[in-house]
Amino acid sequence: QANYFYTFCGKNLRSLLGEIDCYLNFLKSYKNEFGKNYLLSTRETVSTLIDKGQETCIEAKASYGDLENPLNKQREMFFFHEAIRCFWLGYTDRFKRFASKCLDMFGHLPQFNTYQIKFYHGLYLVKIQKKKKSKETLRLAIAGVSEAASISEWNFLNKLELLEAELYSFEEKNELALASYDASIASARNSRFIHEQGLACEKAGFHCKKKKDKGRALKYFQQARECYEEWGSSMKVDVTQKELDCLNT
Repeated sequence: QANYFYTFCGKNLRSLLGEIDCYLNFLKSYKNEFGKNYLLSTRETVSTLIDKGQETCIEAKASYGDLENPLNKQREMFFFHEAIRCFWLGYTDRFKRFASKCLDMFGHLPQFNTYQIKFYHGLYLVKIQKKKKSKETLRLAIAGVSEAASISEWNFLNKLELLEAELYSFEEKNELALASYDASIASARNSRFIHEQGLACEKAGFHCKKKKDKGRALKYFQQARECYEEWGSSMKVDVTQKELDCLNT
């Protein structure tokens, strides 16, 4: 359970990968297929976040069984991890598919997985609603994460502030957007969620880029790069470095 939680609380990914491999080696002495699958699924997510699995993947993969069988207890694990991977990789259509599956299966339950998916789904909705010019769906997404923040500010306040910042950006309320991005960055830092601190910096960078505020955009993208480097995600470091290179040309 600890490895699973650390995946989403900003622990250094390479350190986490080493711990998971130690547990997998330990499990070789036991016939605990569910525990093995649990660790292999988490490992694949961590490997994806580090380098898309290019150098950190292993041959062993989790076996999820029949994903069409509603009695299959491993369906939730599969769809949840697929949604997380697709979100960070920027695979919008695939994320929508897997996030929808998650929300259908456990979206009504007041649990960590639910609120985590609602947060990522809210950011996805911001992205697509900017094209549709509709705010109501965004407000519903924010309401879902607001509920989580009322239960645990430490876990979810930074997420709520980031969604609010994105809404303000969508509404062209520049000063409110910047204030909310900075609040989200500060809250993530206080909670030691280095990955979500980086995410808030990255989103703030895109906001400033859109506003043609090159100086601030560079500052935020540089901060995002530093956060992702500390997190151990070479994949996200590369993404933010491309934005920095683009702004510096």
